[in-house]
Amino acid sequence: QLEQSYAGRLGHFVEPVVRPIGLDWRSGIAFMAGIAAKEVVVSTFGTIYSLGEVDPEETGSLRESMQKDPSWNPLKALAFLMFSLIYLPCFVAMAVFYRESGSKLKWTLFLIFWTTVLAWFVSFIVYQGGSLLGLGV
Repeated sequence: QLEQSYAGRLGHFVEPVVRPIGLDWRSGIAFMAGIAAKEVVVSTFGTIYSLGEVDPEETGSLRESMQKDPSWNPLKALAFLMFSLIYLPCFVAMAVFYRESGSKLKWTLFLIFWTTVLAWFVSFIVYQGGSLLGLGV
């Protein structure tokens, strides 16, 4: 079971942080995988949604799987996209930033902290604001 794997446990550990922006433990796993490379987020979701209920006769897409999932809606998807676009860059970009800043660890840590906090607040405003307007139903 995915939930009992290391990734699942880590996802459940970060779930209290992503829950206010409308997301769950699966999104937490995808965000952590995205630190390696942002494009990995989509394949991580593909893996998450295919584990457990794999039917060799069914060749549904990730899009179809997520549309069938009652925990997803367009507002949550928008909050997810906002967070994904803004939060810390991939490892390679952080390494380049570290080098270009004159190997200043404090600036690299500031980049990581600032972009993650900014991403969370933007996603929070999008999700909570949309929910108040009745867009998340």
